[in-house]
Order: sequence, then C-alpha cells, then structure tokens
Amino acid sequence: MVSGQVPANDCDPYFAKAKSVRNANYDIKLTLDHEAKKITATETLIWINHSPDTIQEMRLYMYLNAFKNTNSTFLGGTTNVFGQTFEDRTAEEWGWIEVTKAVQRGQGDLTEPVPIESGVIKYIQPNDDNEDDQSVLQVPLDQGVMPGDTLFLDMKFTAKMPKIIARTGYADKDYFAFLHWFPQAGVYEKNRAGEWGWNCHQFFRTTEFYSDFGVYDVEMTLADHLIIGASGCKIKDQNNGNGTRTVKYHVEDVIDFAWVCYSEFEEHRDQWNHVEIKAMVPVEHRSLAPRLIQAVKNSLEYLTENVGEYPFTTITIIDPPLHGLRSGFMEYPTLITGGSFWGAPKGFRGVESLIVHEFAHQYFMMMLASNEKEEAWLDEGFVTYYEDRIGINYFGEKHSQQDLFGLHHGNREMSRVEYTSINNLASGATVDQGWNNKTTRSRELVYQKTGTMLVTMERLLGLETMNRLIKTYFERWKFKHPRGEDFIAVALEVVEKEKGAEMKSVIESLLRQSIYEASYCDYALSNAVSRQKRTPMGLFGTTDSMDYQKEELKDGYNNVVRVDRKGGMILPVVIEIIFKDGSNKIIEWDGVANSRTFEFESATKMVSAHIDPEQKIYLDIDLNNNSYTWQPETSVFWKYALKVMFWVQNVLQSVSMFT
Repeated sequence: MVSGQVPANDCDPYFAKAKSVRNANYDIKLTLDHEAKKITATETLIWINHSPDTIQEMRLYMYLNAFKNTNSTFLGGTTNVFGQTFEDRTAEEWGWIEVTKAVQRGQGDLTEPVPIESGVIKYIQPNDDNEDDQSVLQVPLDQGVMPGDTLFLDMKFTAKMPKIIARTGYADKDYFAFLHWFPQAGVYEKNRAGEWGWNCHQFFRTTEFYSDFGVYDVEMTLADHLIIGASGCKIKDQNNGNGTRTVKYHVEDVIDFAWVCYSEFEEHRDQWNHVEIKAMVPVEHRSLAPRLIQAVKNSLEYLTENVGEYPFTTITIIDPPLHGLRSGFMEYPTLITGGSFWGAPKGFRGVESLIVHEFAHQYFMMMLASNEKEEAWLDEGFVTYYEDRIGINYFGEKHSQQDLFGLHHGNREMSRVEYTSINNLASGATVDQGWNNKTTRSRELVYQKTGTMLVTMERLLGLETMNRLIKTYFERWKFKHPRGEDFIAVALEVVEKEKGAEMKSVIESLLRQSIYEASYCDYALSNAVSRQKRTPMGLFGTTDSMDYQKEELKDGYNNVVRVDRKGGMILPVVIEIIFKDGSNKIIEWDGVANSRTFEFESATKMVSAHIDPEQKIYLDIDLNNNSYTWQPETSVFWKYALKVMFWVQNVLQSVSMFT
C-alpha cells in the first residue's frame, strides 16, 4: 500500500517523511489459539547499526518470561503484585516466551528449531546475575554487522500468555492483552561515559521500558469473535471462512506495538482534527465512552497548543473489563489502557485524569523516548505535571480530580500532598535507577516530586517562559532518546536567554538538587517579634546620684524575624513583611544558612511575615510553617481540609474497585 491510501473504515498510518532514524523495524505474523492461550509467530527484525562498532550479537527483551515463575527477577521476593497472590496459580496460568529459531538472513534458514543453549542462544542477566531470570536473550551473529549496515534477523517464537499479573496476559471471556509480548531489540547506544554498548536491562518491578524507533507491520490470525484494538492503523481485515480472520496493522516511527482483543468490546469512534479516536469499552462501560473520548480530545487540544503537534492519525483507548483491570493504567504507541468502573459518577474525575495521564505519555516517552528504566522522572514526572495542568484547564484548579458529595479537590494539590506525605523525604534521589532504588516510595519521588518541581519552575519563570522551554525541548528531541542532562541543557539555555544569568543559576540549582540529590525543601518562619520603640526605664547613675527614669513610648517599631532552613535543599527565598498601615517590606535571602535573623525598624507595627508569599517554591514540603501572623488566618483550616479530602479520595477509589 502506498502513502495516502486509506483502508475502508480506518486511518492512514503512513508518513510522507520519516520522523525518526527507524533503526529497529519489525514484521510479525502470528496465530492466536485463544483456547490454549498461546501464540505461534514468525518475526523479522530489521535492525540498522548506527554505531561505529561491528555488532557480533543481538540482545532481545523477553518480557513475558517475567511471568514464568517466582524466581524471575520481576517476581522474585514477592508473592503479591497489585493485590494478587500466586499461591493457588495452576500450571496453565503461568506464561512464557521462547525463541525456537533465530537466523541471520543469508546464514541459514528457519526449517529446524535450535534449542536455546549456552554458546548458541542464551539468556543473560546483566543486572543481578539471577540465573533463573530469562528476560534478556543474547543471540550471537554468524556475520558481524558493520557500521551503517542492516541486520535481517528471522525468528520463530512461541508465547504462552499468563493469567494477568501485571499489564499483559488473559482474563475471563477471551480477554487478551498483548503488551510487551514479542522478542524486541535492546538499544545499542553511547553511555554517559561516551562508550558504546547494549542498553538492555532485565525486567524489574520498579522499571518500565526502553527501545528504539521503527516501523511495525503486525498480522494476526485469530478467532473471528474477538474484537481488536491495536497500535497504528488497520490495513487489512480478511475473513478466512473457517471461523478465523486475519487482520494487519501498520504504524511508523514508534518504539513498541501493543494490541488487545476481547469478545465483548464495543468500539466507539470520534474525530479530533486529523486524529481518529477509538474507544474500546466493555458493554457495561458503554456510558463512559463519551467521557474517555472527551478526555483525549482535551489532551490533544492542550498538548498541541502547549507542547507540540501530535503527528499520528489515530489513538485507541482500551478500557478493560473488571476482570482484566490489571492490564490497565498504561501507555503504548497510539494506544492507552485506562481503568474505570461501572456507574462512575461524573464528579469522580479520576476516570478522565487517568486517560489524560496515559495520553500525555504519547509525548513524554513515545515521542520524547527517554529511558524509563534509568530516568523515569523524564516521562512520569512530566506527564504528572501536564495531567495536572490539563485537569485544571478544563475543570478548574480545585475541582479537577474530584467534585463529589460537596467535596472537591484538584490534581495539583493531590500530587503535592502525595509527595509531602512521604515519611522520609530524604530516602533517595529521584533519578535512582529502578533496580538500585531501595526506597518504597519511589513512585512519589518520580511522579509527584518531579511534577511539583516543574510547578516550582513554572512559578519562578512564568507560564510563557515555561511553555517556550518545554516546546524547545520537544522540538529538539522528539523521536530521539533525550536524557536528563539534555533537558537541563535546554532549560538553562532558554532561561538564560529570557530571564538572565541569575535566574539560570537558580533553575540549575533547583533541577540538580531535586533530581540528583536525596534532599527536600522546607523553609520555616520560626519567630517574628514587633515591639514599639521606647525609652529606657529604671534607675540610672550611682548611689550618690541615682535618677529614676520612667518609660516613654516613641514613634516606630523594632522588628525581629527569624527564618530556618530545615531541609537540605537550598533555594533563594523572599520574605514579605506586612505592617498595620497596609504597607509591606520585601526581604530577599539566598537561603544558604541553616538559620537567619533579620532586624529592621518600621513606622507601624508588623502584623504578619510570610516566606515565599506567592508560593512559587511549590516544593516546600510544609507551607503551614511559612507564615507568622497576629491576625486570624482561616486559610490554615483549608490546608488541613485538603489533606482530609485526599484520604477521602483514596477511600472512594478503593471502594470503586468493588462496585
């Protein structure tokens, strides 16, 4: 099929010009046996060597083997994932993937299977030396791939789908989620030391995914009662006349391919500009389809205006049935999986918020293809920031997460409370690699701390500068693999140009402390005293000539304000002093010392003092200790009420799982 030729009832997947280097391309043909929960497939990997090295081996992700047994690195050390135990799991409910043949084109054929064995094709464990882990496969090549040359690796593989543990697998009524389901090439790239090598990590519970851009052609033959939602656009749909159909999808310039099928899906379609939106929902969720679609429309509109263009012509929303819910809450190229429940009230906007979050990953991780295994903050933190912004834009700052039973609160407040509620805020750095991260609160650091840091950047710089910064980053690094230092370089370049060298220094300090150090921000106003000036009083002189002096009040006041830096993070802060006559005084402090006392005079009495009065430093973990006042302050009540609302939200979300 040529560019511009559109199959009936579907979208155009072809770009007139490649948007990425397309160095990892896949042609997969598979047959699904839905009763045996198994696929048999052939795969051709077309891989281009963009390095200066001659490649002597391929490394492939084999993610499905994470669900083969409890000795896998993914499941090791636990008997419970997503509230699910494995103690009563039968042999048929485990899953695996096996390459039965891998041949470099021109060096052999696929007619006879070759067993995986040491010295031929073998599993390796580059991260933890767990010999039972089979999530990375090493395939030696008979002929080295020279710089600039292309490898054609022809494979046969079989995969047994597990009963869903996390993301991928099967559930009741012929529900299948094929997510990270095929042998996929690792990334051969320069590391931070400038050395070339494989970036192909094992599958850990605390990490996600990393792969190269390419073109995918995936053809599935399956029972004709199964309804498919997939990455990209359908370019073939053939009834085979024997109870099966063969369907083919094509997608370009993406880092993965995902598909889901179910016997009871309903497909709902809508359009936003050039993008066809498809919502695949179980029949009992039919009433939610318009809400899911509108959440994607809001996201498309907002991110197009504030980040950049969404170039693909399709986006598919998968709303899993309750029995397949563990496959939800994730993102894949042009396909996202949500998670809702029957009868979800309109005031519970967690339904929309989740869809917004997963769609924002089409920008942060799909197009800006950062390494989720090593620097998850670059996608999850940015997505959290935009999830909150989009929710505020369409529902209001205090209503974007919940407006139900007279209670309301917003995404941004919720994100900040989740971060500030960590017991030990210095338990680890945000950038800790997933397999090294020992803190149990890594999600709050990666998602909420980063999102809150970006809000702080926005308030320090102003929304216009922040938007230009993100747009510059997106345009420069889309369809590439940006690292944290790449974002920081863009940020400092834009800030220096628009705000000057001093603000550049502030932003660099904010970024490096927030991301690379296990520190937190907490400035406190510990004391404030305002005393009217008065003459000395008492006895003065010697016993021979002693005078008594009565105190007399004088015009003006002597004021003392003490501020403390309780956290390890250092940022410049502003202290605003308010006087009884309505005037104010601004004190600028570099924030370096552990404590600083300011003394000054005034014409009228000081009535309040406030650190960071505009709350630009949204990372400050305790805003309640930022003020000192002699007047009633009702806003304190609302700060504590917000925390109550947050816990109510958690209860509602838990209850919703059983409705």
